[in-house]
Amino acid sequence: MPSDPVLTAAAAAFAFADVLGSAVAMRHDVAGEPFGLAIPLTVRSGLLIGLGAGVAAPWPMPVAALIGAARAGRLRRGDASGFMAVGLGLGCIAGTLIEPVTYHRRGWTPAIRTAVGVNVVASAALAAAGLRHVRSR
Repeated sequence: MPSDPVLTAAAAAFAFADVLGSAVAMRHDVAGEPFGLAIPLTVRSGLLIGLGAGVAAPWPMPVAALIGAARAGRLRRGDASGFMAVGLGLGCIAGTLIEPVTYHRRGWTPAIRTAVGVNVVASAALAAAGLRHVRSR
């Protein structure tokens, strides 16, 4: 059985959103500060070690989404790809909401606005595709 094309497209969009967010975070120096807690790292270092940034999910999240989507449908029993996608999508939305850059809109540049919007839309699409995949089983 081939992988789920809807889940695959959503995972690819999620990965694209992360690449876009990472580029914006580096260009505009938008560090990850969940709940306002700063980590003494540069934005680039935080991204490289997998902590993410203010407008970018940690890179292991889109990697996991892409791997899960590639495996979706190939396993009859124990196919947790849909559940993983739901968790990653909702987790990324929650992560976006706890970042100060999200609720301090006065400092938004057009690029930051775009990165936040694309991130939320791609995360919601991933969660919805994951839920669709779970229900189709």
